[in-house]
Amino acid sequence: MMMKKNINKLFLIFLLLAVFWSCETTELDLTVDPNSPNPENLDTDFTLNRIQLDFAEIFEEATEAGAEAVRLEYMFGEYDVSYNSTNANTTRLWRVAYADVLEDIEALLPTAEASELFVHAGIARVMKAYTLMTLVDFFGDIPFSTANKGDEGELFPTVDNGEDVYAVALEELNNALADFDKTSTATPTNDLYYGGDVDKWIEFTNTLKFKYYLNLRLSDTAEASSGINALLNQNLIDDSDSNFIFQFGTADLPQSKHHYYVEEYEAATPGEYITNFLMWSLAVEKGFDDPRLRYYVYRQVGEFPTDPAVLNNEISCWNNSRPPTFAPIDAVIPVPLPFCSLFDRGDGYWGRDHANSQGIPPDNSKRSTFGPYPVGGRYDANDFDPISSGDGLDGAGIWPIMMNSFVYFMRAEAALTLGTVDDPAVMLEQAVRSSIADVQALGGSYVAGLDQSFVPTSDDVDNYVAYVMNQFNAATTDDARMAIIGKEYWIASFGNGVEAYNLYRRTGTPINMTPTLLGTSDFPRTFLYPAESVDRNFNIDQKTLTVKTFWDTNADGFIY
Repeated sequence: MMMKKNINKLFLIFLLLAVFWSCETTELDLTVDPNSPNPENLDTDFTLNRIQLDFAEIFEEATEAGAEAVRLEYMFGEYDVSYNSTNANTTRLWRVAYADVLEDIEALLPTAEASELFVHAGIARVMKAYTLMTLVDFFGDIPFSTANKGDEGELFPTVDNGEDVYAVALEELNNALADFDKTSTATPTNDLYYGGDVDKWIEFTNTLKFKYYLNLRLSDTAEASSGINALLNQNLIDDSDSNFIFQFGTADLPQSKHHYYVEEYEAATPGEYITNFLMWSLAVEKGFDDPRLRYYVYRQVGEFPTDPAVLNNEISCWNNSRPPTFAPIDAVIPVPLPFCSLFDRGDGYWGRDHANSQGIPPDNSKRSTFGPYPVGGRYDANDFDPISSGDGLDGAGIWPIMMNSFVYFMRAEAALTLGTVDDPAVMLEQAVRSSIADVQALGGSYVAGLDQSFVPTSDDVDNYVAYVMNQFNAATTDDARMAIIGKEYWIASFGNGVEAYNLYRRTGTPINMTPTLLGTSDFPRTFLYPAESVDRNFNIDQKTLTVKTFWDTNADGFIY
């Protein structure tokens, strides 16, 4: 696994403190830690900003772990190696969630409610709910009832049942809606997500409730169905203006730019790969290019080497026999899965297989990398130049935490599997169109200045949508229809490993996932608890990767 840089929290805190101090004329009590303030000296705007910044880091750590598991990002080594108890991203996810976000929310809520700052409180509750749901989704049973409770909590908190923690998350979402319905004395001065727009926060809150119920559809079908049908009468995220994203900038400040951009475009030696399976799905599987291909992937070269000596040095698997596990899965997917690289294309889509743990070759200036979406990188207009700092959108990418396309995909799944009032075909088409539109919109003015012969047209989009819908309408079983919904949702999820990880465990789709290279380790139905938490808390016992979260009632080994 490639190392990801953590958010420079000290820099962000000091930056916000500088703004806060510049507006204050009273003396600060130097005996009070501003990073752990008491209710009487807590600044609600500053604390909410810090929660929102840390929340973005929770998403970053979770999305990397989930994306690697479901082949949206490259994973180095098999699951039992990549997701051991010292894994960096899951450890950081756990630490930031408990030590920062949840602790700060517990400090903020009493002050915000007492001051009738109900918008602040509602936002904090929504982020608390999302954090708790993500922890349960990724770890299963987690500490909660006796954690982050100050003097009333326990030094070694016990583990709660994941289902109970999920119920608390739903309660917090309902409490947030109640807060948003109250008259607040003020709104946040710098809401990093919706600019203080309460209506959009309500849409996001309802959407998280939809996600809650959809995840319950295997463990409590009746509650999932009734809950989703009720929400279809409420305001959900349904257009690009309501997308819940974290927006990065281009300022030359630590971590202002998208972190993947910094690690690729501004690094002396770029270290990430685009997975062969993702590029194959975009460029080969359907027989024509996905309209999002050049937005997702930038090629540094336009061809592969032909000299065996160069290939041995840079793509050492080139002459290896195809593993039998890489054969077509069934008649539905007759095209062989990609192995080693996309040689059949021959035009430089240079990646790496899922779980390939061989040594990293000297191919930094040749491997494919991230494009404009969602990282803020360079658009592929067949220029084939090595990447460098300042290319493309200069890092002004996004974290796509909840996009309107995701909601339409979830509605399609619910309609198909629960019989809700939506039409799954209508929802699928809207989902695909919304995804393509959002991808093309990120950096649209930048792409408009490039050679338009390499930019997909509206006809290209229509042809892609028609192909998907023809597949869906020709499918004869719900399993086959769900496979099409799932594959399109997975493609649209690029940049969001949280929703893709849940999708795969909930539905088993996409059905044609490329296997781990050796195929000998267990897929993480949940991740291991971080070693530091197990070592320091005698109330937490380590588990295995095969332990499932409460809502995942699918059979053991049905995904790989």
